[in-house]
Amino acid sequence: MEPLAFDYGNLHLRVDRGVFELFDLDSAEHTFRVPLRWLGALVYYKKPDKPGELFFGVVRDPNAPIYGTDRLAFRFANSPAVRVPPGDERLFREYFTRVAALAERRVA
Repeated sequence: MEPLAFDYGNLHLRVDRGVFELFDLDSAEHTFRVPLRWLGALVYYKKPDKPGELFFGVVRDPNAPIYGTDRLAFRFANSPAVRVPPGDERLFREYFTRVAALAERRVA
């Protein structure tokens, strides 16, 4: 099976052989790898009409949604400091819906 990849600006996301990898092409410091079983992702909006902040992390419960994860469900969160305009959130939701199917998990 080919890796499932998604690019957004300088951010590259990839799932390959049950492992999720995040590469921030602006900074090697924000490379992140985690087994799909423990991945959580969220675009958090403080104000609905302003860009949100993208979070990735490790969840406490492997049955938590893989995307749209409650912020309190994270054991550990790593944010690549990417701003996501409200209209672009659907792109992440579409990608993580496909990722969730591979992981046999759900999106919120």
